[in-house]
Amino acid sequence: MKDNKVKILGTLFFLFCLLFIGGSWHLGSLLRALQEEFDDLEQRRVDLSGSTRSLMQQKATFTSAFKDLEHYHINVAPSDMAFYSDVQQVVQSNGIEILSTRQQGTDKEGRSSIVLALRGDYYAMMQVLADWRNLSTTVRVASLSLSSHSMPSEPAANPAEQNWIQADVTLEAVIGLQR
Repeated sequence: MKDNKVKILGTLFFLFCLLFIGGSWHLGSLLRALQEEFDDLEQRRVDLSGSTRSLMQQKATFTSAFKDLEHYHINVAPSDMAFYSDVQQVVQSNGIEILSTRQQGTDKEGRSSIVLALRGDYYAMMQVLADWRNLSTTVRVASLSLSSHSMPSEPAANPAEQNWIQADVTLEAVIGLQR
């Protein structure tokens, strides 16, 4: 009876050890899986916090830009004629030749546009563009096309004409208060 008791207790102890080792192995693999999941979630948290920080910076930038736009002031031309006169005066004061002019009229939003074909010295043309920015009326260059004035095969008749260009420009300005 004593031998049976020792065998039974030995067998139970052996089974208990196997159960303990198997449980430890199972819990260890479960712990590794949970650790991998934790690492993935931690990486995702870091990525999302970086993304959130970036979005907050963008929001601050846009908010700042909109505040600046609220304070932006547009100088309105009193009439089409005043707009055209200001544009023409700048062109002529810089010694640029006006080849053709076409007024497009005023659209429903109150924007008037003028299409000009100009010819003159390159540097004077650049000065015209700079001077248009300094007009009392807010002017927008809607389109600008520059090309050399003379054909490459033709030598310039006047040495001063070597830097001459031709420009096709469309200018826009807001005319009057169209409300």
